Amino acid sequence: MEYKNTCKILTFVIAFILIIAGPVNTYAYSGSMGYEGGISAADPYENNTYLYREVCFLTGFPVIFEGTLTVKKNVRKDKITATYTYNLENIEREAAITRVVVMDTYTETKQTGQVVESSTHTRMPTEIVRFGQTTYNLIGYRFTQSGITDPKPAVYYNAGEYSVKKTYRINTGGTIELDMTGNQYGYDQHWSSAKAGKVNIMISAKPQVGGEIIPWGGWAEVSVSNTAKKDFKYIKNEPWQISFEGGYVEQNWEESILEYNAMLPEFDKNGKAMEVMRSYNERIGIDTEPINSRLMVPDLKHLEGHWAEEPVKILYSLEILPGTGENFNPAKYVTRRDFTAMVVRAVREIPNDPDLIVRTVTTASRSRDKTPEVSPFLDVNTDDMFYEEIKLASSRGIIHGTGQAYFSPDRHITKAEAVTILIRAVGLEGLASYPYSITHFADNDSIPAFARNASAVAYRIGLVEEDGRGYFNPNESLTYEKASNIIYKFIQYLGKELVKDYRERVLNY
Repeated sequence: MEYKNTCKILTFVIAFILIIAGPVNTYAYSGSMGYEGGISAADPYENNTYLYREVCFLTGFPVIFEGTLTVKKNVRKDKITATYTYNLENIEREAAITRVVVMDTYTETKQTGQVVESSTHTRMPTEIVRFGQTTYNLIGYRFTQSGITDPKPAVYYNAGEYSVKKTYRINTGGTIELDMTGNQYGYDQHWSSAKAGKVNIMISAKPQVGGEIIPWGGWAEVSVSNTAKKDFKYIKNEPWQISFEGGYVEQNWEESILEYNAMLPEFDKNGKAMEVMRSYNERIGIDTEPINSRLMVPDLKHLEGHWAEEPVKILYSLEILPGTGENFNPAKYVTRRDFTAMVVRAVREIPNDPDLIVRTVTTASRSRDKTPEVSPFLDVNTDDMFYEEIKLASSRGIIHGTGQAYFSPDRHITKAEAVTILIRAVGLEGLASYPYSITHFADNDSIPAFARNASAVAYRIGLVEEDGRGYFNPNESLTYEKASNIIYKFIQYLGKELVKDYRERVLNY
């Protein structure tokens, strides 16, 4: 905190962060789709409200409901209280669902930096499901959930599991129970986010039909996936008498998919369950319209036709490469200082949970002398043009320096160092064999030990490839054209490829 020599009133804006976060970190958020096996999308996002869909099996037949889910979260110390409000309907079936669930989540940060959480409902939820004149009133509810978040410099990963047992009273007589066990996986970062999971539902019904209880049972498996993504589209201008040829537009949109498989009994004309079972399956989705944002148009006419033209244009448009581009030299070598600044601008900040309520507290401070800024490295001055980026990269764990508190900012960065920084940023070193991978590169033995695992993972996820002889060339000094290309691939991986693993494995694409 910075203090002035004279007293002043400081306003601290305490952004109480994500549902699985501690009080001083920003973590990926889970549960915005709720725990009912539904999907949501911000279309548009207003007043903490999402477009929402789920499938209901209470009648013994799958029925899709659509409406809104409103999520509001408050934080007090290590407890997050979340309120989920559902207003859903199926007009064709003259059906509706109203539901309010309030739950408390407690978080604890472990020595590894990982955050574990546990959740339970604070009070009996309210829920009424109506099909014409028949209503199902929730009279019993048990809920438990646990999860873990592993925060990495550029990506926060999370996983969790939950169980729900719900008992309904039917107004025509009898009861029905749902036993639901589910898991959720997700990650959050600037270029995309994903939530995916499965819930298994066991159905045990004891409805009253014609004055007697006629029991029936069934099961369902619901798989859900929600992704928020960014991409770039080049728009070429139609008039030729204009100051620039064209430019990139950043597009942001969401995709949600729900797929269910169910086995439920056939019913006779009187509504009595028969011994014959019938299978059901369906896939539904929610897609939002892209939100377009124009990017800066750089001056790179001298790069026309160059193999790295597109990556360089996009990095300048995103202001990852500094300047306007007219002096860009693709053959110039990149220093460790410049590459670090590029990476920090590429990964950006991890977004906060939009459902959290922000509180503002005003307090007074005492007069103190300003504390001098201390650089994290002995050879990086606080007035360095990229000091803030280097300091941020160090505090987030993206860079570790070259030893003994030195960073060597003016040294040309090598391919091995660059790859290590990028894989460290996404926290995927654990995908490599322990303790060291043997890569498929012909010059595997030339790869420094510190970069061996990162190089193996970078190849596996498509960031790097071998040259014509099968070599990795780990000690090669990167030029701007090659550095721009690998950072461009890194952004593409974060925006497109990472999403696929969470969507396709859960939905069996």
